Amino acid sequence: MAKFATAAVGVATLVVSAFLPIAGDHVAAGTATTGAAVADVQLPAPPNTARNPVRENAADPWMVFAEGNYNLLYTHGDKLVGVTAPSVDGLAAAPEQTLWQPPPGEACCNLWAPEIHQLDGKWYLYYTADDGTDSQHRMFVLEADHPMGPYAFKAKLDTGDYHSIDGSVLQLPDGRLYHLWSSGRPDGQNLYIAPMSNPWTISGPPALLARPDQPWEQNGRKVTEAPNALVHNGKVYVYYSGSACESPDYALGLLELTGTDPLDQSAWTKSGPVFKRNDANWVFGTGHNGFFTSPDGKETWLVYHAVTSSSGTPTGSCSAGRSVRIGKVTYDAAGKPQLGTPAAAWTTITLPSGDPGADIVADGLYEISPKNAPTNRLEVDACSAADAATVQVYTRIADSRCQKWRLSYLGDGSYKFLNNDSGKALDVAGCSGANGVKVIQWPYWGGDCQEYYLDAIGNGYYKVTSKVGGRTLDVGGCSTAPGADVDVWPYWQGDCQQWKLEKVG
Repeated sequence: MAKFATAAVGVATLVVSAFLPIAGDHVAAGTATTGAAVADVQLPAPPNTARNPVRENAADPWMVFAEGNYNLLYTHGDKLVGVTAPSVDGLAAAPEQTLWQPPPGEACCNLWAPEIHQLDGKWYLYYTADDGTDSQHRMFVLEADHPMGPYAFKAKLDTGDYHSIDGSVLQLPDGRLYHLWSSGRPDGQNLYIAPMSNPWTISGPPALLARPDQPWEQNGRKVTEAPNALVHNGKVYVYYSGSACESPDYALGLLELTGTDPLDQSAWTKSGPVFKRNDANWVFGTGHNGFFTSPDGKETWLVYHAVTSSSGTPTGSCSAGRSVRIGKVTYDAAGKPQLGTPAAAWTTITLPSGDPGADIVADGLYEISPKNAPTNRLEVDACSAADAATVQVYTRIADSRCQKWRLSYLGDGSYKFLNNDSGKALDVAGCSGANGVKVIQWPYWGGDCQEYYLDAIGNGYYKVTSKVGGRTLDVGGCSTAPGADVDVWPYWQGDCQQWKLEKVG
């Protein structure tokens, strides 16, 4: 399937293969050079799909595309952090950067829900922090020239002597600026709004925006929090999260500005939930969202966090197990945003418009080990050459041919794995898309059950997702024992579903 390109060099013609050896672990689209001569090379298209989650172990996500990169911020705890990458597919493995560490004497603890907004040519980072006591949470703002900083402290926002979290901003089409936040009060966790004279100054008294007066906002506790705005075609929408953050029923509601004065609660029309758990897709606790635009500015996308457990997160914890997910926003005939349904981890999503796609993992010979038992290697049982022989994990044996796999990129975003001993393909038995199906070897014939997506998750580890059913390569029962069979299972972020690819040839 190699393609070739030709280019004139002086009076000669240079022919260059699209699959030239390239140094390093990844192939990047570009141009090959021979001395001073340059030849256009038709390289295979990079992967243009993603699968949720796009970042693991991260809560309260906020994402913007700016300066050629996606900039993703999320709650860390004792400092403000984020990651950046040119493709959504690069966010999972991108190194974490510290954007702000409170100096001595400043609010030190429980830094939550960072958001960045570009206003008046500067970037402003809004966050919440306390002195170690939740009731003392207040809101602060930093300023920078670039989305990932460096940031300088700008101000503490004046919301009165009240618990205040999840600060955001709303800019109306006429330029008026407002601050949005959530505050714990005796009647529940309410939403408030106040005018701003500039991005760091609240210039008027707070007005009640919404309270948790609907049953769906009262699972676990009475909560409305994490407000954020979406303005589209002159219409103003504020999305927020309802119910206790650790509840599997944590969900999104909507306030639409149907009146004229945003400080008047009656000017807002509430509906919801508009985005909630989907048991069939193994997605629960869908909340604390934001919106971002595609790299070319043509699409609106939703970013949110969720968990795979139908029990939600452990009581008292609103971060454990949460991961960052995305979905494309559409608009109905009236121009109202439609958030769709939370996508399952086995659903392949086309990347945002203008996203360059992931790096291509280099063709070559690899040893493959599960994160839950890193001394084990993916192999064919007993080095069998038979069709349908079981694929398992077993203790690494030096120079074992059946513990090595030849990886090849197929040009459509997927890869095949051929066992180095038998030459047969890693295959989902019976081409089944069901849960728990065994993985075997079989002569390669180009079926979807023999082709896989690779999603980098950092430190050399990948999710290996079958094109058939979208299930992930998984060590049966998450066993650490040598000889455990390998199957496919919906991705739930288990160590037995994360595989290190080590290039050995």
